[in-house]
Amino acid sequence: MAGVTRAEEAARDILSRCDSGSISTAIALMELLIETEDARAATRLVRAHVGAFSAASGILQLLESKPEGAARVAAMLRSGMDRPPVNATVEEGIAFCRRLFDWSVTQSEEASVALYSLGDASILEAATREIVEWLDVEGALEIDRDALDLGCGIGRMEVALAPRLRSITGIDVSPEMLKRARVRCEGLSNVRLSSATGKDLAGFPARSFHLVLAVDVFPYLVQSALALAETHVEEAARVLHPGGQLVILNLSYRADRGRDIRDVTGFARAHGFEVAVGGTAPFTLWDGLAFRLVRRG
Repeated sequence: MAGVTRAEEAARDILSRCDSGSISTAIALMELLIETEDARAATRLVRAHVGAFSAASGILQLLESKPEGAARVAAMLRSGMDRPPVNATVEEGIAFCRRLFDWSVTQSEEASVALYSLGDASILEAATREIVEWLDVEGALEIDRDALDLGCGIGRMEVALAPRLRSITGIDVSPEMLKRARVRCEGLSNVRLSSATGKDLAGFPARSFHLVLAVDVFPYLVQSALALAETHVEEAARVLHPGGQLVILNLSYRADRGRDIRDVTGFARAHGFEVAVGGTAPFTLWDGLAFRLVRRG
């Protein structure tokens, strides 16, 4: 349509998908902030479409109730810190992730692990609760099981899962993230936190876990190198007991569900997994795709 800017076209697509129920209000607002890198510009775009899209009023309400959070997320995006180096080596990709998360957690703990939270603890807690409930329904949580959390970030999954597991070990490449996680997990005797190289799981012996969990971590592995993501699937197979589960929540940010499904299916076939859940979207608040792989005996 003549005269329609790229931002306006993107806003219509985002609002349409929110109206259809394929993304939540929080995700829609996050996408608008990614598009504009400006909370005021996002607000203007949404206001221009009130009446045309029913989702607009809910997004406006969220913007108006969390103005500081929206502005903070927009500033984080404007900084350019989340733009990975081009044609980087695996080592450079891992170093980029370390710098990104060391920096982002100082801007906002909650937004550093989920931009759509707008830095609001209650939004992040709601999203975390949905993940825990889904893991429970999928049979991944038992009090006699040990779990490994890849890219544990600020320790939100450790806090949520500690009462449901015998032990949970969180690892991360970001020292600053681990500092926040240690504060958050203080007093939880069955939680262990340690630094990771990002290259593999070499520090852990074979058959030492019943669950390997990766919440929005694989996109950064894929960004560094698809082979690095496959290495982590192979390593998960090594550290899991037979019958253990690898749960990947989001493989990539490529916006290509079919490709993600094909890649995970290929990784599973090559490294001794059965695909129990293959790319569903089970959450209402977060739009992450879920993969649950079961280690063959």
